[in-house]
Amino acid sequence: MTVTDPGIAQDPYEYYARLRSEDPVHWDEQLGAWLVTRYDDIVATARNTVVFSDEMRVSDKVRSPYQDEANAYIESKGFYLLDPSDSFKVDGDLHKRRRKLVSHAFTAHAVAAMADRVAELCREQMATFADGGEVDLLKSYAVPVPLNVICDALGLPLDRTAEVSRAAYSMVARAGAGANREEAFQHADNVMQLQQFAREAIEERRKEHRGDLISQVVHSGADLPPEEQLTEKELISIVSVSIAGGVDTTRNTIAYALYTLATRPELFKRLQESENQEKDIAAFCEETLRFYTPVPALPRVATEDTEIGGKAIARDSLVFLCWASGNRDPERFENPDVFDIDRTTSAQHLAFGTGVHLCLGAMLARNEVKAAIRQFVNSVESVELAVAEDDLDYSESLVILRGLKSLPVRLKMKAA
Repeated sequence: MTVTDPGIAQDPYEYYARLRSEDPVHWDEQLGAWLVTRYDDIVATARNTVVFSDEMRVSDKVRSPYQDEANAYIESKGFYLLDPSDSFKVDGDLHKRRRKLVSHAFTAHAVAAMADRVAELCREQMATFADGGEVDLLKSYAVPVPLNVICDALGLPLDRTAEVSRAAYSMVARAGAGANREEAFQHADNVMQLQQFAREAIEERRKEHRGDLISQVVHSGADLPPEEQLTEKELISIVSVSIAGGVDTTRNTIAYALYTLATRPELFKRLQESENQEKDIAAFCEETLRFYTPVPALPRVATEDTEIGGKAIARDSLVFLCWASGNRDPERFENPDVFDIDRTTSAQHLAFGTGVHLCLGAMLARNEVKAAIRQFVNSVESVELAVAEDDLDYSESLVILRGLKSLPVRLKMKAA
């Protein structure tokens, strides 16, 4: 068995439970990597940035055979061949420098300043299906909300969000799935389109600081010598990574939250009627992140011979930190396979990683998910799945990204 098996990628929890019990640090021959599945081992490995590098690479076993050809095509068109190490997938001083330069754009204060705009975008999207009936909540709500929020924040054109969405998917797909030649070149075209959008937004913000997230990133370190400021390649990479992280993962979290409400009417009613709605929605969102973990795993690379959980790990080995498995570890979470918004340990989840590489956009993602759910429960009278649960499609899931392909529901809206 392998975590790359489509059936396991779509629903990895039974497999992860078996590994935690029988082989918690497991060599996956197909992936060409070690899987670390217990919470404590995951945290210890993630925080040991000297021995386990975050400079992300793609295993040749899941890399498209046409990737080199597609990369040459990108460079021939005058675009950057971006690598995760051009943004935050680096270690040490370079990671500290980049993160320090842009972290102010993602602080609690900066995110709070965006709250009204995020809420407005949620209201606008909810209004597109104000009559209720049968709706695909993934395509009609879970996808456009984070897409509109991140495009708005980064100064990307809101009338071109479909192209941005395709580019976000291509960035992830290029790193985690083998593609045929046509698909590899389509991913390349999508990525180049995103780079063009980013270039235009960056140039506009260089001329005029507009107070938005992209302006703050572009003008970060403006008082530093030019050689210490972010380069154009770094800026475009950071914008691109923000798109990929701000669209796919947040989309999937919102979709999982909506799926939970559609299948647990008592929980939906509780959130609707709660006298402390903000607290309950926050708890609900944290438990959604723990229970579903939209990014199931991410890799590290061993910089020296070492060991994890008694297993010898050779230098240069690829090591996947299985966040989704850690979030269901019974040694950390009591009754981990039960969705419970009253558990007191939900916020200890690893959905955003841990340590110095904790997701920079975690606060923004939380704010978006809470805003989307708040608007939904206060606008909708009732919701139920329009298909059997077993018919829901997870077929586009990858080792590093798991989500629904659609979420058809029947809605009854509250009276205006």
